[in-house]
Amino acid sequence: MKTQSAASGGQRIQPKDLRCEERQCLPDVIPLPAPYVVYIEPSNLCNFRCRFCPTADKDLLRKVGRPSGSMGIDLFKKIIGDLGAFPNRIKLLSLYKDGEPTINRAFSEMVRYAKASGVAERIWTKTNGSMLSPSFNEEIVSAGLDMVHISVEGVSAHAYQTIADVSIDYGKLVENIADLYARRRGCRIYIKIADAGLTAEEVEKFHHDFQPICDYIGIEKLMGWSHSDLKDFTLGTRPNTYDGLPLVPKVVCAYPFYVMAVNWNGAVSLCGNDWAHKTVVGDASRQSMRQIWEGDEMFEFRKMMLEGRRKENPACGNCYYLQIVPDNIDKQRKDILANLTQERCHGARLTRPTSSR
Repeated sequence: MKTQSAASGGQRIQPKDLRCEERQCLPDVIPLPAPYVVYIEPSNLCNFRCRFCPTADKDLLRKVGRPSGSMGIDLFKKIIGDLGAFPNRIKLLSLYKDGEPTINRAFSEMVRYAKASGVAERIWTKTNGSMLSPSFNEEIVSAGLDMVHISVEGVSAHAYQTIADVSIDYGKLVENIADLYARRRGCRIYIKIADAGLTAEEVEKFHHDFQPICDYIGIEKLMGWSHSDLKDFTLGTRPNTYDGLPLVPKVVCAYPFYVMAVNWNGAVSLCGNDWAHKTVVGDASRQSMRQIWEGDEMFEFRKMMLEGRRKENPACGNCYYLQIVPDNIDKQRKDILANLTQERCHGARLTRPTSSR
């Protein structure tokens, strides 16, 4: 990981430094016997209303028909059991997606259960930090989280009111994050802020307040999302790239070949950025995760991608985020399609090397 050392506290990084560690060349390993990354969404409800987040726009959610709620612990345990049936361990289990995961009262239990199962090499979450407290911090650290990403929305109570439409005690937020950092043990803390027009003074205050109480710290641009034709989530800052990677137009999105995302209600999407639930290929409450990964709907979705028919899907057709997906498999898409079709015809998974991601 390339980092810039700080005088004290966290290292200043770009988000790409965390997401691009030890990446595998996908054409060498597709089709995969198991996903590398699985998102499980404890909740898609949120107590913040950030201007750049689709979850905050209730009219938009009604327009696309997205349901809202929190995952039950029984469904969560069923999904974890399903992941254990894959021949390979999951590289990264991300306990978050569209909402604030710690709203779910069973969040600590979910972390503990997933960690004890051994189905994943690493378990991460993302949070706005609003639910942190000394007791909760101890719960999630002892449960076995490997990394916590904390999204700071401003460097004052006024900024939070402006950006997230929420009233907070800013000093208490900083205090609770400091407590989490003190308890972290093997859990790494990444604190980030979205640049929705930060001044030089705000940038300096962000580093002053948070760099001493984290392992990594970063300033991100507004990233845009899938289904980008419905709203400009970059708030007029296009073109930009939230994580420091270049914007690269692509025909094929690589995510369906190594990612699964389980929404709070069990609907399985193919992307952690599918906020509108338009890439759903199965239902984890009725099917096993392996059945979905190897199923007909997944195959047809991947085929659509590889044949250059991405625009047939409303989430993918006008996806701004696709331009910063780190993997580019456009040049190999015909060969990948041939391999997938061969596997489908023979009914047996091709033997390919595996590697960490």
